[in-house]
Amino acid sequence: MEGSKVGGFQVQLELPRARILVVDDHAPNLLALEATLGDLGEVVKVASGEDALLRLLREDFALILMDVQMPGLDGFETARLIKERERSRFIPIIFLTARSRDASHVFRGYAQGAVDYVLKPFAPEILRSKVSVFVELFLKEEQLKRQEALLRQREREALERQSAYRYRLLGDAMPLCVFVASPEGRLRYGNRAWTELSGLPSEAVADLWRSEVVHPDDREGVHAAWCRSVDSGEPFEVQFRLRRQRDASFRWHLGRAVPERNERGRITGWIATATDIDDQKRAEAELARASAAKDAFLAAASHELRTPLAAAKMQVHLAQRKFGAELTEGPRRAFEGLDRQVDRMTKLVSDLLDVSRLLTGRLSLELESFDLVPLLRTTCERLQALSPEHRLRLDVPETLPMRGDPGRIEQVVTNLVSNAVRYSPEGGVVELRAWFEEGGQVALLVRDQGVGIPAEKLALIFERFGQAHGARYGGLGLGLTISQGIIEQHGGRIWAESQGVEGEGSTFHVRLPLQS
Repeated sequence: MEGSKVGGFQVQLELPRARILVVDDHAPNLLALEATLGDLGEVVKVASGEDALLRLLREDFALILMDVQMPGLDGFETARLIKERERSRFIPIIFLTARSRDASHVFRGYAQGAVDYVLKPFAPEILRSKVSVFVELFLKEEQLKRQEALLRQREREALERQSAYRYRLLGDAMPLCVFVASPEGRLRYGNRAWTELSGLPSEAVADLWRSEVVHPDDREGVHAAWCRSVDSGEPFEVQFRLRRQRDASFRWHLGRAVPERNERGRITGWIATATDIDDQKRAEAELARASAAKDAFLAAASHELRTPLAAAKMQVHLAQRKFGAELTEGPRRAFEGLDRQVDRMTKLVSDLLDVSRLLTGRLSLELESFDLVPLLRTTCERLQALSPEHRLRLDVPETLPMRGDPGRIEQVVTNLVSNAVRYSPEGGVVELRAWFEEGGQVALLVRDQGVGIPAEKLALIFERFGQAHGARYGGLGLGLTISQGIIEQHGGRIWAESQGVEGEGSTFHVRLPLQS
């Protein structure tokens, strides 16, 4: 044990005993060397060059004393191999020899890395003095190494303390609650925002998840989620309510936590935050209430509008039947226009009712087995008669038996084809195709040559009141929403494709199971 000053203060460095490797094939020589040098360090005895090389593979020594004349590997060859290895190349070697100091012999020894020669029989005092010099040098070098390691450790500790202090300052400056937890998930520290929220000290966070600060209805759930994250090492994210000390109100917070890992990937701790989202939650709840009120109004208004529209439709038909033969061109066209507008209003009201039913889960299907082909032919003929300025092209097989709600499927086809006609120029071709697809599905395709759908609108066209081109082409933007709801209720799916280039149009795809 030696004292030394590191960083301005006294520290105690515990130095290891110097280890001396003695290599000689005669046991009496080994015993004599151990008796002579034993108080200078730990003497390790081996009887051959091969054994010495094996020990040097996994052990460090302050000095090597080696006999020159040995069977197998002699001292010179062993020294050469020792100096070729990175781990042992700088260990001093003293040769022990019974031969005279022949110049060539000595030169060969120094060429192999020897630092000295000792003749046998050796004088113990002389050998001890030589060995003690190298032992002392080794111990001084070890002392310097230990001092450097201790200095680096002190510097790391100082940097860690400084980093922790800066981290605490940074955490205290944040407007959200910040927590530090152990690798096992035990909370150790909360920042200033936490103390201001809870009225508790920064260290009073150990049992946060089950404390009275957390809303009683949230405690078990958030504690279970925290335990799962700690056990799995996965990030933590849960919404829960924390009590604000100044008014005893519970406010919603978003809790998040991520593990800190060392260079080996082992978790060394957790950093957790709790962000106040109460205002956001209240705004979302208010928006939901407003949306529900709007949907309720639409449903009520739609129901109320159906009766006067039906009455208006009946009055128009009665008037046409009673005065049809007597009507001149002007009144006749007026009645026809009024009839079309009543039909249009009735369609809008029906769409509003269908959207209301979709939102409330009350859109029912009347399932039956039917052939899709006649339905597509009839729908295509009816829409062609209504839009003679466009060309509707139908491509279907002879039969497509399936099970579903034929009325609702007709509604979807009508919506898709009507949209294609609306967004196509006069003389444009609208293609309607249907076929069996592998996997037991019926495939429908509606393609037009119109203005197309802009890329930024493609993902929004199935939303309520979503319109790719605003109100320029008419409609409320409900047809695709209703179509998607009907198809999904059948267990199918619907999607659109478009390059957004005028003249290249859009393509709508539908997939329906054969058995809904």
